[in-house]
Amino acid sequence: MIVSKNNALLCGLLVGGIIGGITTLLATPSSGKELRGQLQINRKKLEETLQQIKDESIALKDQIVITAKESTGVLQDVSADLKKTINQFQQEIEPHKKDLQKEFEEVELKLKQLEKALQ
Repeated sequence: MIVSKNNALLCGLLVGGIIGGITTLLATPSSGKELRGQLQINRKKLEETLQQIKDESIALKDQIVITAKESTGVLQDVSADLKKTINQFQQEIEPHKKDLQKEFEEVELKLKQLEKALQ
């Protein structure tokens, strides 16, 4: 998505530069020497803009790579912490699990006794 925006920007700059150059050629009443000078200046500006876009694209790519590496480490840490928390939770509920099982068995026994008494 970021790459397509950069490509669209680059394409827009190129098309704009071409249209601007053609417009300058058609609308300028200046001499050929002046026109060539203006074209040279516009070409240099376009080259500078393209170089700036290239440099920013490289910096953006580098930042994405760094961010991806950092997020991998963070995800690994979060995953390890989550596993640890789950293990602790399982250990904490284990004694209660046995108590709940006993209570469930007692309730089941009392229900059976109640059924027998009602018959």
